[in-house]
Amino acid sequence: MDITFLEDFLELAREFNFSRAAQNRNMTQPAFSRRIKSLEEAIRTPLILRTTRQVALTPAGKAFQPRAEAIVRMLSDARLEALAAAGRAQRSLNLAATHALSYTFVPKWLMQVGGPAEIGALSMVSDTHRQCVRLMQNGDASFFICHRSLAGAEGLPEKQFLCHPIGSDRLVPLCAPDSNGQPLWTLGLGSYGIPFIAYAAASGLHAILEAHWAGHVRPGLEPTMNSVLASTNLEMAKEGQGVAFLPLSLAESDIELGKLVRAGEDALDVPVQLVIYRPRSRMSPHCEAFWLKVVDGSAI
Repeated sequence: MDITFLEDFLELAREFNFSRAAQNRNMTQPAFSRRIKSLEEAIRTPLILRTTRQVALTPAGKAFQPRAEAIVRMLSDARLEALAAAGRAQRSLNLAATHALSYTFVPKWLMQVGGPAEIGALSMVSDTHRQCVRLMQNGDASFFICHRSLAGAEGLPEKQFLCHPIGSDRLVPLCAPDSNGQPLWTLGLGSYGIPFIAYAAASGLHAILEAHWAGHVRPGLEPTMNSVLASTNLEMAKEGQGVAFLPLSLAESDIELGKLVRAGEDALDVPVQLVIYRPRSRMSPHCEAFWLKVVDGSAI
């Protein structure tokens, strides 16, 4: 069986859309569909339920998905182990981070872990939460840094990945000030219809806010636009387009400059963890040494 068939299946299992999954895999939809059919023939049972309205996994597909993820990840790890055994492994780290953290938190945090000599060659990808998860599941990244909800929003599966806290942050309701330095909008009891600069579904911050508001009173916000990037939402908030719940780590400098002000009391803040993920399977000696420096507390 071609291992790339598994990668095709996992992409479809994430997108539930043949067209988008084919585009993500850089092939035409007919070719992608044939590859999924070939995988089903190899497994000897349908994995995908196809209807005119939606795509879903069959019970067999749901059972097969975690196994396929583990196989793809194990193959990537096996390649790294083989290179290490041959003396060809490099002192390098493949790190994925969400946009919201890659510009502010991650560079400073890495310097707390160690200098360039200890970190080695660093390859860092800054992308959406959804895409970073793909990189981890496909074995294209060894570590992933992101925000994590205290309310239990979905993360990477515990059976395959370890998660360790490395800091804390808050999502704070912010907006532009008026001419007197007061917020253009104020969230509170009885407020409704306030323009909301939301996060698109591919953003991990979208899931965090939804998980938090599932157990708390949802502010009276009316979504007017959305973006996968916290930095985009920050700029739109500064332009007076509405209220955005922004990571304090990202917005702190603009708050200090008076370009953004609070649009609600501290009680509306959403506390979040900053975490780093790694696969449970053994990595290169250099990656394992990096992980030990993280978990022993020197990086927090």
